[in-house]
Amino acid sequence: MADDRISRATAEIVGIPPTTWNVKTVSWLLEQPIIIENIHKVPVNEKLLESLKKDKMLNPILTMNSWYPIVGSQRVRACMHIKETEPDHPNLLQEIRIARFDADYWNMFYLWGDKDFRSKAIAIWFQMTELAWKSIHYIHDTDFSGTEMKEFERIGDELSWNIDPKEKAKYNLK
Repeated sequence: MADDRISRATAEIVGIPPTTWNVKTVSWLLEQPIIIENIHKVPVNEKLLESLKKDKMLNPILTMNSWYPIVGSQRVRACMHIKETEPDHPNLLQEIRIARFDADYWNMFYLWGDKDFRSKAIAIWFQMTELAWKSIHYIHDTDFSGTEMKEFERIGDELSWNIDPKEKAKYNLK
């Protein structure tokens, strides 16, 4: 799903909630409490890691109001790995473009009583938002070596996340 795209014209008619654009360094983002607490649940995508070491982050990311990435978690995880293994890597000082949701617009689904449906509705909301947002805001389709961004996303979709079994059950994850 993460590697899907729709036409920009179609994406632009989708109602994506408002965001505020920010320019922050990679290091600044990695220091946010929500990132420190949760990003290790995301597996390291080795091919993406090597690309980021060489080419830096090329496309913007989309985050929740808390700064946790909705679009870009694989890249943020790879950057955290760089920080942990090569703390002086120059790409940690890169300024990146971050679109941050002004509020947690998906919270309305928590009003729905059926927890199974609620979890599915929230997951669908995030996936469709990601699809439309990437289709509008991604500038680069490939890294500078010619690897398609969709290839990194396909690899990421196949990796196993490090999520506690109780948490998986809570959100109906496999």
